Amino acid sequence: MKKALRVVLIVLVGIFVGLIWLLWPDNAEYQRKIQQASTPEQLVTTMLPGARVDGESGPIRIDYTVKSILSATNAVSNFNLQTVRLVPAIFAKFPKVESIVFVEEGPFTDIKGSTSTDVMFRIAFMREEADTIHWDNINYDNVPRLGEHYFMHPGIRRALTE
Repeated sequence: MKKALRVVLIVLVGIFVGLIWLLWPDNAEYQRKIQQASTPEQLVTTMLPGARVDGESGPIRIDYTVKSILSATNAVSNFNLQTVRLVPAIFAKFPKVESIVFVEEGPFTDIKGSTSTDVMFRIAFMREEADTIHWDNINYDNVPRLGEHYFMHPGIRRALTE
C-alpha cells in the first residue's frame, strides 16, 4: 500500500512540475518586450500587467489596482517589490521622465461589511534622488523612506500593528 501511494505521489508531483514548466512565461519573450518598450506605458504594462500610466515624459503616474489582499504584510511587501522593480527601470530607459508617482489601490471592507476600493499606497520619486539609490542593494522595508510623500492607508497600518 505504501509503495502504491508513493508511486501516485511521484506521478502527481511530476504532473505538477510539468504543468508549471508549460505555463511558466517565457523569460526571453518578457525580456524582449522590456527591451522593445518605446514608452513608459509599454514598459510598465509589461512589468505590471493591468497597470495604467499617465504621461510619457516629465512627471508620470502609475496606477495599479490589486484584486485581493492576503494580508497587510503581504500588501506592503508587494508594493515595495513593485516599486523597486518599476522605478529604476523607468528612469534608466526614459531619460525625459523627471518624476514618478506610483499609486496602488485595493479592496477594503468596513466594519459593517461594505466593500470599496481605495488607495492603499502612494509614493513619489524624483529622478535626482532615485539616481542616488543603489537599487540592487536596498532593503525593501526601506522603500517608504527612499521616496517622497509616502502614504499607507490607515487600515493597512492598523492591521500591521494588530
